[in-house]
Amino acid sequence: MVRLACFTFGLIVAAGCVLEDQPVDPDGGVAGSAGSPSTGGVGGGIPCGPCSGDTPVCNGATGTCVECTEADTSACTAPTSMCDAATSTCVACLTSQDCEEADAARCDPDTLECVPCQTANDCSNIPGAPACGDGECVECTPATESDDCPGTSCNPATFTCTQTPIGSRATCETCQSDTECSDDADRCVAMDYQGDAFPDEETGFCLRRAAQGCEQPYSITLADGRSLSGGSTEDYCGINTDLATCPAVRALLENRRCDMSEDDE
Repeated sequence: MVRLACFTFGLIVAAGCVLEDQPVDPDGGVAGSAGSPSTGGVGGGIPCGPCSGDTPVCNGATGTCVECTEADTSACTAPTSMCDAATSTCVACLTSQDCEEADAARCDPDTLECVPCQTANDCSNIPGAPACGDGECVECTPATESDDCPGTSCNPATFTCTQTPIGSRATCETCQSDTECSDDADRCVAMDYQGDAFPDEETGFCLRRAAQGCEQPYSITLADGRSLSGGSTEDYCGINTDLATCPAVRALLENRRCDMSEDDE
């Protein structure tokens, strides 16, 4: 397309016209002039033409219609409210600081999606949940309880700090974590009474590992016992769980009488 340039010479008006090779904007302007965002914006960007639908923003650097640019993120809404400038697409996150859910606190660098945490560093943006346990940001884990629960244990079932001091529970006393047991040879082991979990699924009793040697009154081997803190099953020194419970044995050892007004006592 061409532009017609006319000029005068000296004092005599002469009709002089020159044809110059210049691109002409279809709307009547010359490329490089000021325009709307859909034509590249002020400053002479490459015109895109009308941008709408899924690609409502003009990328003046490439002359293409895109989802977003670093300067225009208006089309990016939750859950993809960030703009990846490299691809001009709306994404969920650019860094883990953009992820605010405890079960999806890490920004995957490949997909730019919020995914489950892998380390405690992924949880720095989650208030009250500085540790990473099983992919979720939590209050504590058994491995980090000394930092997250100073002086008390971390319940491995709920990943929360307990009120039980470390090393405060004797053999056959209730516990929720191995570290609550006062004897280093003890583990917090799930027990039952007459075939049912006792006292519940999340509470165990400190029992000696059979490999350390069993003594009365804990001389009956409980095969394949399970520590509530995890690890492999092994044998423990226990009691006849068809006839008695640890609280009953502790009461006998301490010469305590049960309140006979209640059958469960």
